[in-house]
Amino acid sequence: MSVTDVSANPDLETAPPPRPASRLKGPAAIWTRLLVVCALLAGSGELRRLQARRVGAVLTEGRKSPFPLKELPLNLGPWKGETAELDPQIARSTGAVEHVFRRYVNQMTGVSLDLIVLYGPAADMFIHSPEVCYPKAGYETAAGPDDRVIRGDGFEAPFRSLVYMKGEGGQTERQEVYYSWRFNGRWSHQIGTFKQLERIPGMFKVHLARPVTENERRDVGNPCESLLEALVPEIEHRLSARNDGK
Repeated sequence: MSVTDVSANPDLETAPPPRPASRLKGPAAIWTRLLVVCALLAGSGELRRLQARRVGAVLTEGRKSPFPLKELPLNLGPWKGETAELDPQIARSTGAVEHVFRRYVNQMTGVSLDLIVLYGPAADMFIHSPEVCYPKAGYETAAGPDDRVIRGDGFEAPFRSLVYMKGEGGQTERQEVYYSWRFNGRWSHQIGTFKQLERIPGMFKVHLARPVTENERRDVGNPCESLLEALVPEIEHRLSARNDGK
């Protein structure tokens, strides 16, 4: 068997190498690059505008409460409530777009509680925690904070409990507070920073307050927990019904 040496065959010619593609030179090349850069910038800017528009639409829609807060029952087990008026200036200062303010009385014990339920943009509401607002109003912390877990109808919700006092001697006012937030589908008595909350459309705040005496036991049979055990499931059921209806 022989090997043919094609290099010795004059009829076989080596194909010439491909000519390099011509490149634009001078002003034409500069303008082409500028046009490409401008097109990329324009596309990026339009994408950011679309994203901002979508985020804005979500935030706007989220400013509406998932259900009318006034739908929460006035009768919750042994508790019977009546609607009270919240000072408009106080309501505005909470950052909420919707609120209910009620006084509930336990028909068996006669204990009364003040309930405030708020809904509004997370970035506007998160700074209005009792730890901030009560000291500004002249109160001092007398007990707590204590972390409690409210359980009812299959739901669990962490709440924070404190006692604030103002005045001296026989004129001392003591007020027990229970509160928690609900956002991102969960309850929490801890809140993040503005950066963490600015894109959360809306959040709930549940706040209970009642007068207490100096030596009152708060860890056994607390009436705040009794009302919350009936209230939290009502909120959860309405949120579940709304989500199921989507």
